[in-house]
Amino acid sequence: MMDMVMGRKLKGIHVFLMLAGFFGVLFAVNGVFVYFALTSFSGVSVDDAYKKGLSYNQEISRFEEQRARGWQTGFSVSTLPDKRVAVFLSVTDKAGKLPDNLSATLLITRPARQDQDRTLNLEMADGKFTADVQLSELGQWDLLVEINGGGYDLPYRLEKRIWVK
Repeated sequence: MMDMVMGRKLKGIHVFLMLAGFFGVLFAVNGVFVYFALTSFSGVSVDDAYKKGLSYNQEISRFEEQRARGWQTGFSVSTLPDKRVAVFLSVTDKAGKLPDNLSATLLITRPARQDQDRTLNLEMADGKFTADVQLSELGQWDLLVEINGGGYDLPYRLEKRIWVK
């Protein structure tokens, strides 16, 4: 009774065809996964990551020097309709005043793509930096602000990741 399948006798050729079909589907699906893995994003988002990793201690000391300035910053982003965002940045020193001779640039990047990167100069209005930015696509964006001036040679850096819906 065990060797009967729906009234037919189970033969060796049937078992062979079932195994061949199972492994054929398995290899086909794995082949599709390998194709997409090799032709999609490589995962490398930074050129020469090894050298950047070696300079990690220098990056930590740069961050500590930045913190020692005592600047208070307000960095906010508001999402507007039609893939636009408004960027607001305020900077004050230890005394609560605006540092002298400041200029700020905004680098806008996609986390997994490099073809949409662009840099903008932020405009100063009423003691605050502002920008109205038109983005090319919805999704995740990284914002990097560099503030130059205030009596320092190295720029003050702020980073923020946003999601535009």
